[in-house]
Amino acid sequence: MAQSIVKVIVDAPLRGQLDYKNVPELGLRVGERCIVPLGRRNVIGIVAGFSDSSEWPVNKLRKVAGRPDEIAPLSENWMRLTAFAARYYLSRHGMVAVPALPKFFRRIPGPNYANSLSKLRDRKFKSNDAPEDIPLLNKEQEAIVDDFSQSKGFSPALLFGVTGSGKTEVYLRLIENTFKADPKAQILLMVPEINLTPQLVSRIGNRFKDRVVATWNSSMAEGQKASSWLACHEERASILVGTRLSVFASLPNLKLIIVDEEHDASYKSHEGVRYNARDLALKRAQIEGIPVLLGSATPSLESYRNALEGRFRLYKMKKRAVESAELPRITLIDTSLDRPQNGICSETAEKITDTLEKGRQSIVFLNRRGFAPVVECKSCGWHSTCPHCSAYAVFHKTTGRLTCHYCGWSMKLPTSCPKCGSYELQPVGRGTQRAEEELEVKWPEAKIMRLDQDSARRRGSASRMLEAVHSGEVDILIGTQIVAKGHDFKKVSLVVVLNTDPQLLSFDYRARERLFSVLMQVAGRAGRSGEQGEVLIQTKYPKDSLFRYLKDNDFEGFAQEELKARKTASMTPYSAQALMISEGKDIREVLDFLSQVKKIGLSVQTGSVRFYDPVPQTVQKVMDIERAQLLIEADNKMELQRFLAVFTSEIENRQFKNVWHIDVDPLSF
Repeated sequence: MAQSIVKVIVDAPLRGQLDYKNVPELGLRVGERCIVPLGRRNVIGIVAGFSDSSEWPVNKLRKVAGRPDEIAPLSENWMRLTAFAARYYLSRHGMVAVPALPKFFRRIPGPNYANSLSKLRDRKFKSNDAPEDIPLLNKEQEAIVDDFSQSKGFSPALLFGVTGSGKTEVYLRLIENTFKADPKAQILLMVPEINLTPQLVSRIGNRFKDRVVATWNSSMAEGQKASSWLACHEERASILVGTRLSVFASLPNLKLIIVDEEHDASYKSHEGVRYNARDLALKRAQIEGIPVLLGSATPSLESYRNALEGRFRLYKMKKRAVESAELPRITLIDTSLDRPQNGICSETAEKITDTLEKGRQSIVFLNRRGFAPVVECKSCGWHSTCPHCSAYAVFHKTTGRLTCHYCGWSMKLPTSCPKCGSYELQPVGRGTQRAEEELEVKWPEAKIMRLDQDSARRRGSASRMLEAVHSGEVDILIGTQIVAKGHDFKKVSLVVVLNTDPQLLSFDYRARERLFSVLMQVAGRAGRSGEQGEVLIQTKYPKDSLFRYLKDNDFEGFAQEELKARKTASMTPYSAQALMISEGKDIREVLDFLSQVKKIGLSVQTGSVRFYDPVPQTVQKVMDIERAQLLIEADNKMELQRFLAVFTSEIENRQFKNVWHIDVDPLSF
């Protein structure tokens, strides 16, 4: 006999599950989407359970309004994953589970719903008939594939392989072996960068021509997302290649998870539920009882420590896959001795010219978009600041406008100083647009292309630009981090890094780790086809130990030095952190609220939990909203989680009107 009460989760900041009267004729099951009344409207919810009783009078309960379709329920393991994510990241189950579905499956069905659903099912995924040369594995690759393929149950491993060592080929062989063991298996391959997806999907499609390969990332149209999700949910798709949100994809027969570039900060969400997809991939593998492989040329210190201490198996690939391909030679150019002219040192200019004459390609890496980070008045010292944020408005010469990269505010560049009326306005500093212009002046015959967030704004434009690089239509590629991530540029022999010094001097204790990682990644774009590449790094601090490890291609030496410093200072991964952030119109009120909250925390403080004083955030004001933060630490995650559960409950019970949220395991401050 059907139980009388249905427990439903919805996308709303409500504690616990909502109780509704069951309608037995609907035949609802746990994990199934349903339509329920919430306030004055109907919404999509997910059935979390059933009961014969409710804490509310049964005659006051409203009925389930219906079911949107006959799609099979979400699996028990999927429900467990989303419930864990809600607990760990201090959210509500419904606020994790429901937004994890494509928008199409979150909407109340309209009159054309059945027809639209049929079209989603009929969508054809790209097939690839291009021939592929399957490379022979070297001894390192072969040993890793053989060993990992013996994995049984939950088995986390870290694949640390230098750039160009053939990690992707290892992934493909592991996928192949998974299908041999279970022809109906599904595999999740996560990537941090949308622009890596087309090249990778094409390669996977070539290898597994009889399999449906689906993709899922934020740049896809809503219909494409819904079609990919449904193909995975109904087990028509065997492989899903996706970015951060794909960790929540419905894959009922999931047998293997691979997280490529596991160190990448893009796996961390900074809006809504602030989850880390890499960490949730590990949790999902544990729930499913399957192996999971994290891959990187520069593993995160958290993962590297887990491997050193035996919690992950550690695989190493120290040679490039192409036998004749040496790791690039790294040269440091001291900018205090060889002063840059228009951003380029004389030695750098000579190397670029030499590369052009050889018919090879160069990458110029500058991790700052726009023309100049600020415009200054030489007469009175006025700077182009955003009126709504505590940040400079960046000059974009292509549009002739000053633009805030935080709130999007924009205005036409004034012809005279808004403060004193002087015409002596000058751009200060250098972004990719300015560097592009200077390169075009110095090498007018070269084909120069800029790849950054601005030039790649239109859907598909980044893929087209990358294809132009692959096909040899570009001589010099200037760009931000987009150019550093995982691209296999066969004709690039020179990489130039223009400005790394700000990160060397950053107050953020993770800055050195990020800098080493991005430099190693961008350096890895050079010399991948056999010829040894060269990397030139312009810096005022060539004697910094970071560069010594970089020149020696010694990630492990760098990581051990950083871990030692972190351990001495009790910083992650030797502690657990949570960042409470509050916002308001008046910074004094925001700081006062956080001071009150700190007192509450101290009153329920346990074990090693400790508080720092509330402080304004680095960028204090965004969109006219003042922001401040309170850092909370403990010796380990379990202790911090226990405390946060009590702490947040105490704050919610006091019903403060202040806006606040907590970022668990923050990556930036």
